Amino acid sequence: MDIDEKLIEQIVRNVIEKVVSPGSAGPGFQTSAANIKKGPLFDNIETAIAAAKEAQKRFVDMGRDARYGIVEAIKKVSLANAEKWAKIAVEETGMGRVEDKIVKNIVAAERTLGPEDLEIKSYSRCCMDNGALTVDMAPYGVIAAITPMTNPAPMIINNTIIMISAGNSVVFLPHPSAKKVTLDALLIVHKAIVDAGGPENLITSTQEPNIKNASICMAHKDIDLICATGGPAIVEIAMKSGKKVLGAGPGNPPVLVDDTADIARAAREIVAGASFDNNILCNEEKVLICMRPVADKLLNEFGKNNCQVLNAEEAQRVTNLVVKNGEIDKKLMGKNCAVILKQAGINAKDDLRLAVFVTNDEMHLLVQHEQLMPILPMLIVNSFEEGVRIACRVEHNFKHTAIIHSTNIERITYYAQEINTTTVQVNGSSQRSGGDLHNGGSSWTIAGATGEGCTTPRSFTRQRRLSIYGSMNFVK
Repeated sequence: MDIDEKLIEQIVRNVIEKVVSPGSAGPGFQTSAANIKKGPLFDNIETAIAAAKEAQKRFVDMGRDARYGIVEAIKKVSLANAEKWAKIAVEETGMGRVEDKIVKNIVAAERTLGPEDLEIKSYSRCCMDNGALTVDMAPYGVIAAITPMTNPAPMIINNTIIMISAGNSVVFLPHPSAKKVTLDALLIVHKAIVDAGGPENLITSTQEPNIKNASICMAHKDIDLICATGGPAIVEIAMKSGKKVLGAGPGNPPVLVDDTADIARAAREIVAGASFDNNILCNEEKVLICMRPVADKLLNEFGKNNCQVLNAEEAQRVTNLVVKNGEIDKKLMGKNCAVILKQAGINAKDDLRLAVFVTNDEMHLLVQHEQLMPILPMLIVNSFEEGVRIACRVEHNFKHTAIIHSTNIERITYYAQEINTTTVQVNGSSQRSGGDLHNGGSSWTIAGATGEGCTTPRSFTRQRRLSIYGSMNFVK
């Protein structure tokens, strides 16, 4: 999505097959605790990995109770820097809105689950006539976490909390186009960890992020798990590395509006979701599918909610602008709606949040692909069943997110069963599914590609069982 996929594949295959053989740290490179300098940003990725490995051992030895205070320190410092990181991210990447990025940073800090997600379960006489069983969750070790340019600071906040809550250390692999904000967040979060009593280098990276670092991590003997958040190519290559992978690939969430929906509310929620941070989140409304009897009413309501409905000629202008050589122009991804419309020669007020256009072409590029901009294509269907079929096709079995506006419980049930996504949001914007600490928490790595779904600390653990026969069954 954010990196040249052909370049990724070329570099990764070259390193895995020729440069770094499994079981080695790289040609001619040796690391030990003695030659690890103070981090957390190192000159090369091998040293960053070695430092994280040493830190993870010290961290586990501290015991689980220490993790609660460290996580609270991370949350506190992240909230204090939420606005700063939002401004840097927009300035550096040219994507999104500062006010929305502030919200993203706050949500990542306040609603990410910590060590409380890991509960130990014990059973007496459950599996045998005379004994006990304890089920616990153990860390993997060192995690290599690939982060996208679309959500740099929230990823550092969220991934750090959930991964170290599970007892792991993390080697971050930031997108080079968002290195300034990502590394600033990493340095500040690292300081919070150390100030709260945690070990240095529990999270690490390199001074100069680059794509080759990811390929080295995929073949490195001391990387125990890869968390790949980004485009389909990087996820696919990670899954071929032979390591345990959590893959959070792309999404193309459809939003279906049927003829029983509260249309005024549906319009408000769709605009709020599809325009949030200029639609650069993977879980946002990308394709609108509406039943014909309520289509005109929905379009009319959009006009009341800071959304501009484009006519056919204007829609073609926008399409000609944002589609170049059969692909969506990455230079326009994440730009404000008014910027895009004005470049297409269409008048628009500066604070416009979203533009919607009707198309009868299911194969339209903006229907079929994750566009990452506040331009929402709308398909009109004659029946609910037709809408569901189209929604399933355009979602491409990414198993990411889908949205529906309806008051018919049977239809909602059918849609959720057929679409089979990690998240189905009903009668609310895509951003309503952010979660809270009592309902699964906020997840910034939605691993639909590998099946873990909305990740929490538990996602980054191995289940371990202690089975005792002949004793420890305290209840007769």
